[in-house]
Amino acid sequence: MQITNHLLYHKLSDLRMKLLYAKLSVCRQDWKHLDFMPEYNKFYYICEGNGWINIEGKHYQPQSGQLFFAPAGVLQSYSVTNDHPPYTMYWCHFTSNIGLHSLFQSMGIPNMIKVRDSSRLLGYFRQLIENRSHFGLTASIKIQSALLEMIAFFIDHAMIETKKEVNVPFINKLVDTIKYIDANLDKDMTIHELSQTAHFHPNYFIRIFKTHLGVSPMKYIYDRRLEKAKGMLSNSLMTINEVAQMTGFHDASHFSTSFKKHVGISPSEFRHQHSMMQI
Repeated sequence: MQITNHLLYHKLSDLRMKLLYAKLSVCRQDWKHLDFMPEYNKFYYICEGNGWINIEGKHYQPQSGQLFFAPAGVLQSYSVTNDHPPYTMYWCHFTSNIGLHSLFQSMGIPNMIKVRDSSRLLGYFRQLIENRSHFGLTASIKIQSALLEMIAFFIDHAMIETKKEVNVPFINKLVDTIKYIDANLDKDMTIHELSQTAHFHPNYFIRIFKTHLGVSPMKYIYDRRLEKAKGMLSNSLMTINEVAQMTGFHDASHFSTSFKKHVGISPSEFRHQHSMMQI
């Protein structure tokens, strides 16, 4: 995985979505909506026909075989093209717990891609359409799975199309800071120290860190220490005290209390459960 995609990976690992609609449609000649700002995201996969979409003043004319992402909370318009047959397309509307538009923009991901494997994409749309009308026990899981697969499909194709490493200076600085944190989890770290690694003023550093990672720098360090501790408990024979020292807690009692609060069980119980799972 490219290091400059670290932030994208971090944000998407917490992604959750809710499907509103999904359908295969032949658009009517009056398919038109101007200057509106929806509260939901949209995917359009164009099978055939013509039309246009405007996102924040940028004009697009998606063609057959292209997948278009129209984000929530952004001024947009769409319409048929006069004297041409309207679109036949698969489409879906969905909400998400993170702002995909700003995230995609920061990573240089475009709104429109050329689809190279339509069978996979159509399978995701059909899974959405089929399960949206069913109330089976696993329908919601299948819907969530298809939406996540569609997002992954879109990002993977977008990265191939751009054919370049994302190079946003402040993103690269944040990634350098994340690498520094991961390499020094056994040590005490201060906001001043971390802001110096990113070459930001401490107040600005805290703000931009929380904007792009969703948590404060100190909360991120705390979470990363506990994640590292879980890995060490699962894959090493270190004592609880040694794990505490290696993850920056310096005190086995404090480590055990923090671990149980975060994970729900004590470090020794976690290790026992993991060893039972490996049998």
